[in-house]
Amino acid sequence: MSVRSFAEARPVAAAVLCAAAQLVLTLLALKIGFSLVSPEAAGKVKLVAFASTIVLPLLLVQLLGLWHRVGLGWRDVRLTPAFVAGLVVCALWLSLGAHRPDGSNLTGDVGMQLVNAFGEELLFRGVVFALLVSQARWQAIVLNGVLFGAMHLIHGYMDGDWGAALHQAFFTMLGGMMFAAVRYSTRSLWLVILLHTALNLSIIHSNVGPAYESAFEWLAGLGELAIAAWVIRQGRQETVPLPARL
Repeated sequence: MSVRSFAEARPVAAAVLCAAAQLVLTLLALKIGFSLVSPEAAGKVKLVAFASTIVLPLLLVQLLGLWHRVGLGWRDVRLTPAFVAGLVVCALWLSLGAHRPDGSNLTGDVGMQLVNAFGEELLFRGVVFALLVSQARWQAIVLNGVLFGAMHLIHGYMDGDWGAALHQAFFTMLGGMMFAAVRYSTRSLWLVILLHTALNLSIIHSNVGPAYESAFEWLAGLGELAIAAWVIRQGRQETVPLPARL
């Protein structure tokens, strides 16, 4: 059985394996890199591991023949209420104002977050989404979010704080569910990349301090969950199923 045949026959297993492959590749890059360089060069090791989140998804798209299914075209793009609602979640983080973190500049932050969002979205709302689109909408959205959140457990290895990593993975899972829902409604990977970038930037530049951070995380998480639930409910009301090829 070829790789493409396996992915078509067992899309859920293929989606899990794709996410696991990225996790393993990133961990290997970190482990090998940290063992070869001095602590002062740790930033370069993380940069190499970061680059793998772009390289592997591109290879998977080619290997699985998904170029026409990952949402990189503009022809069928739809600007939907779900996307606008996602921007409201971004605005929530900026409701107390914005600031520029020390040592950063807006151009650099935007560029870094665009690249980061492109890699993550190409894998999860591109490759994984295309594999799961044949499943029930609620299953595809929930599993997409779970896999996305699990990927961020890697911060436990990088930072040594597994409690913080679990905390981040949970809220990232909710964000992943929202991104998957927006991908369903807009049919565009580009709009999800823009939303992902906007959300990261709004959190980085938010004036929300430690005293209110937990409350804002829960408010944003509930908003993300509500968007996912809304799109799932819309799917149940559709009389024509979403096509396998987007």
